[in-house]
Amino acid sequence: MIVVRIKGGLGNQMFEYAMARKLQLELGIDRLALDTTVVQQDELRNFSLHHFCLCEDVEMIDYGATGIPFRIRGEIAKRLVSYFVAGRQEDVAIRREKKLEKLFYLLGIVQKDHCAGTTSHFLLRFHRNIYMNGWFQEAKEIEPIRDILLRDFKIVECMPEKIQDMERRITAEESVCVHIRRGDYVNNTQFGVCTEAYYKAAMRAMSERLDHPVFYVFSDDIDDVKRMNLDFPVIYEDRSDYDYESLYLMTKCSHFIMSNSTFSWWGQFLSEKEGKIVMAPNRWYNDGFGEATQYLDGWILFEG
Repeated sequence: MIVVRIKGGLGNQMFEYAMARKLQLELGIDRLALDTTVVQQDELRNFSLHHFCLCEDVEMIDYGATGIPFRIRGEIAKRLVSYFVAGRQEDVAIRREKKLEKLFYLLGIVQKDHCAGTTSHFLLRFHRNIYMNGWFQEAKEIEPIRDILLRDFKIVECMPEKIQDMERRITAEESVCVHIRRGDYVNNTQFGVCTEAYYKAAMRAMSERLDHPVFYVFSDDIDDVKRMNLDFPVIYEDRSDYDYESLYLMTKCSHFIMSNSTFSWWGQFLSEKEGKIVMAPNRWYNDGFGEATQYLDGWILFEG
């Protein structure tokens, strides 16, 4: 069985599930479990993956119910990270976690809170029980199983009428999803908010490529975003009560102007629109916070 720790917001949770699903398929492991202990204790985030179909053999568990082999792996990972990685400057933490990678694999652990990038999973083939903890925002790793993820991330609930009305408008037009992440990104030293100049440049470029674009703005702080001067007429999302409903509407758009956000990333990735144009900021992290592995081929980048 693979057990993956679920943490962060919906976009992060989807990356964590996706990487675990990829390893499950690659290694031929029959069961997948989502350890929801951390996210259930998060006062700012909700566990949201249960709104999706997911795979048939997935289960949600508490860390205490993972069994002795997984708890041992979890404790080993926690102690190694605490001693060698935690509290270091980000560049040091990345190097140290990377150096420990093979040791983690030998122990049946995938630990990637800091380092990223595609590596061989050969050493994991010796294990039938694997414990995973990390953010796993590695686009090229999960891109090969996109068709499977499109099925797994189908929403199980029927959408409320106001969402269906917005969906009909979005799908009837040359819709462009403009995602503006604010919230905890304001004054965040690692990420930072994409600039107004970035959105203006991307919208201008999108207008040059499309005959009649209609810009739909999605944000976690729509009231603050309404004070921005974007130079183009826009339609603001009628803020949904649930993050998965907003994501659903984003995936129905034809084209995308992203923010440096995992939520924004999944909006474009799950869109099945042929010929979609994706524009993104050229910098995912602020300086000193490692290499960005979220980018996909074909994106058009602008100074963010």
